[in-house]
Amino acid sequence: MANNATKEKEVPYESAGATLLSQQPAVIKTKSKGKEANPEWSTLRGHLEARLNSLYAWRSSWWYLNWSDLSMYLLPRRSMYLTQGAGGIPTMSNMGRGREINQAILDPTGTFAVRVCAAGLMSGLASPSRPWFKVTPKLKNFEPDDAGRQWMDEIENRLYTVLAGSNFYNSFAQECEDLVVFGSSATIIYEDEQDLIRLYNPCIGEYFFASGASLRIDGLYRRFLMTIAQIVDFFGLENCPPDVQKLWMQKGSALQTERMIAHSIEPNFGIGENNAGKIPGNYTWREVYWVYGAGGTEPLSMRGFVDQPFTAARWATQANDPYGRSPGMDVLPDVMQLQVETGRKAEALEKQVRPPLLADAQLKNQPASTLPGEVTYIQNLSATNGMRSIYQVNPDIRGMMEDIKEIQQRIKVGFFNDLFLMLENAPDKDMTATEVTAKLQEKMLVLSPAIENLLTESLRPKLHRIFSILARRKMLPPMPDSMKGIPLDIEFTSVMAIAQKASYTGSLERLAAIVGNMVAVYPEVKDNLDPDKFIREFSEMLAAPQKILRSPQDVEAIRQQAAQKQQAAETMVAMQHGAQTAKIGADAANTLANTNVGSGANALQAIIGGVQ
Repeated sequence: MANNATKEKEVPYESAGATLLSQQPAVIKTKSKGKEANPEWSTLRGHLEARLNSLYAWRSSWWYLNWSDLSMYLLPRRSMYLTQGAGGIPTMSNMGRGREINQAILDPTGTFAVRVCAAGLMSGLASPSRPWFKVTPKLKNFEPDDAGRQWMDEIENRLYTVLAGSNFYNSFAQECEDLVVFGSSATIIYEDEQDLIRLYNPCIGEYFFASGASLRIDGLYRRFLMTIAQIVDFFGLENCPPDVQKLWMQKGSALQTERMIAHSIEPNFGIGENNAGKIPGNYTWREVYWVYGAGGTEPLSMRGFVDQPFTAARWATQANDPYGRSPGMDVLPDVMQLQVETGRKAEALEKQVRPPLLADAQLKNQPASTLPGEVTYIQNLSATNGMRSIYQVNPDIRGMMEDIKEIQQRIKVGFFNDLFLMLENAPDKDMTATEVTAKLQEKMLVLSPAIENLLTESLRPKLHRIFSILARRKMLPPMPDSMKGIPLDIEFTSVMAIAQKASYTGSLERLAAIVGNMVAVYPEVKDNLDPDKFIREFSEMLAAPQKILRSPQDVEAIRQQAAQKQQAAETMVAMQHGAQTAKIGADAANTLANTNVGSGANALQAIIGGVQ
């Protein structure tokens, strides 16, 4: 992660809210009346609207052949197709957006399965209740000292604090749901005066992607609706065009009048001979807001970004397609078939309970009832008179139910519910931890490509963006001397990220077991395994906190200190043994000197004399 401290322009929408809106003047003298259009803005607006319209045409096949059906049968509440107009074109002043939008769904199994998949992805990759990333040196052979590890741990703590205090986790949960159904999801990350960061999730149909030469998304464009009150709150009254200012001054119902707003984020390149639209400074990205299809001398807002202010996540991609493919597209045929069969089953049951009837002509225009317990009276009742079923209805309800269950199960498997509800649906509830790990690894093989896309296209750039915001606001701890010039990286430690590495940790465990078994017969085998490197490699694979391991320098110092203590202890034991031996000799000599052996001589004299 780069510590880029280049200042970004402050804009009203980073502090939008009731406080800002209450500070807007009631009346403003519009300075732009009669002002000639800025040729540079005219050139830039022409470029932006032309590109946006072109992207709309290129997106049509995705919209009409994929997203419209996906939204109708799986996730109707997240699509402009059902709420704002066909083709994703916002319909202004449409008061019918609250109409029912799930009339095509008779069996919501697909929608429920989407919830399970999206929740499993969110909790498995970026759970708010457990650590899911850590800051590490990008140089793999670099071993940070205590100061360096504490500094990186403090960066992690501050990042987690910012994420928890913002709408990050709510936004990511919505992103996962969009990805599962539509295969694509956009997230915009702005600085925010209240929560430091604020994330926005445009719904499907609102945005357009443009891809670069590296097949990464390098352009985000949108068309959406805002009321006059929202426009003034978001951009500030002084930045609004004359017609918006006029409606603002009218107040009342005029504040609910809508305008179509266009939005673009693209590389900061110039247009035309005059290099129009190029924002001066070290800005990689250019963001522009303007009233779509209207004149005006200036945009609503125009600024530069050092870091990419948006992420564009895709489930699976093909060639240079800007949009992704999704599990929802895989199961859509089953979801549509399920609705048909559910409707047919209901029809069959109703025909059994309330069959179509054949009645005598005498009953025409006469009171009649088919309710239980009711009697219909007619004259001249005979075997052919009265009411009876037109035909015998005897559908195979059991067979229909079995087929519906098979379709429902296929839908759940298509949304990986068997993975995320593995323990709940397991026939054997008493699985060991080893069995659970093995089953999880097996399932992760299917999800690994999608997880890699989410990590690289969504979570990693989000964390880089937030890190840069903290750096520009000088909210990071001071860098120790030992970490200067060392680039940082993000290592993911979520449940799913660890599960991807589980096969590697399993091989390390098996190697340690093999070495341990061989040592009993071949003691020299233990020299092949470096225990210090083994512990550090295993700790890294398990994503253990850096602070629980001592640095190699500290380990070496502890071992030297232990060796010195051991040597001192051995020296002390030797000295005590020598002193004890000397004491024993002195006591023996004293005893001999006090022992009388006759002739006025003691035993010691006798021994010495004998020696001589």
